[in-house]
Amino acid sequence: MKKGLPDCQRPESVSGYDDWYTVIGAPGLTFCPGCVDSVFERTIFRPSIRRLPQLNLNNNISCAFGSSPWLRLAWLLTLQQHRTDLTLLRDLADIEATSEPCPGGTEATRSWYGLRDREGYFVKDFHICYSDVRKTERLLPTLSGFFVRLPQRSSHGMYTCGIRAEGNRFSAYLDALIATHERALASRKGPDPMPFVDLVERKTRLRECTRDNMLTGGLWHFMPSVPSLTICEDCYEAVVEPEVRRNSEVAMRFNRTIQPVYGEGMGSSCQLYSRRMRKIFQRAVEDNDLKYLARKSKERREAELRLQERYKDVVRLAKRLSRDSAGVDDERRLNRELDRITQEWQAKWE
Repeated sequence: MKKGLPDCQRPESVSGYDDWYTVIGAPGLTFCPGCVDSVFERTIFRPSIRRLPQLNLNNNISCAFGSSPWLRLAWLLTLQQHRTDLTLLRDLADIEATSEPCPGGTEATRSWYGLRDREGYFVKDFHICYSDVRKTERLLPTLSGFFVRLPQRSSHGMYTCGIRAEGNRFSAYLDALIATHERALASRKGPDPMPFVDLVERKTRLRECTRDNMLTGGLWHFMPSVPSLTICEDCYEAVVEPEVRRNSEVAMRFNRTIQPVYGEGMGSSCQLYSRRMRKIFQRAVEDNDLKYLARKSKERREAELRLQERYKDVVRLAKRLSRDSAGVDDERRLNRELDRITQEWQAKWE
């Protein structure tokens, strides 16, 4: 969903900066200086952007362009529709401020919506929170009523959101919703939900990507010659399978069926969910360079195991110090070490 937008320097929440910007009338939106310069500078929208007043440097803040694909879509639609104001961005900020936040991948009670299939039944195992329904309907207005409130017995259950922004399926879902909206505009008829229903039903039959969570005894796609490059069903379908259909020699070396990985040690995780590893895979496919892919996979796996072990050691030490009534300074030191491990993983290897 970054189409046409530069990379953001502060997509994750960070503290220690007081140079944030916002949109006049929407103080909940925060932008880093880099995005202001690359996105708004020398446009008619620049006068609507203001520096935020002095902030507490201890506050953790993220750049809206880097952290919110919904906001990136709002910006792209603003340009596409030749709008002369930032109403779509302000409307999204208002939705964020007036709706319960999307619970993402955490099970929570919300006012849940679903999707009806061809027979009129709700698609199984697919739930979308009201906040994301509102965002969809605001940005893609032909889809008003596209998602339907679940029956009373299900509408307030404990679920995760199927269109959560941090999920690996989000981009595919959002692209499909945009395509549905554009077809409805072109035909001047109501939206046809069936292509999106088919996509959701196909996706929900697969085990959802668990990203860098280590699993023991899991089933994976992998190359027999490179067993460290384990790929979940979700990412295999999204990334590898299209290259198999193009007869890529690299892609065709992966097992077509999910299988156990023997001798996996502390466990395995999906190696192809991140933007970095997907770029590496695409380069290997384009260059037909299996050695490059194997080397990068081996480096990542070694770093993953090393950092996982360090993380566990710090957690064990923290528990022991907690039993011994350690002081605040020790707790802060260990928290900083955990942050350093996480930052190294995200910055260099993920």
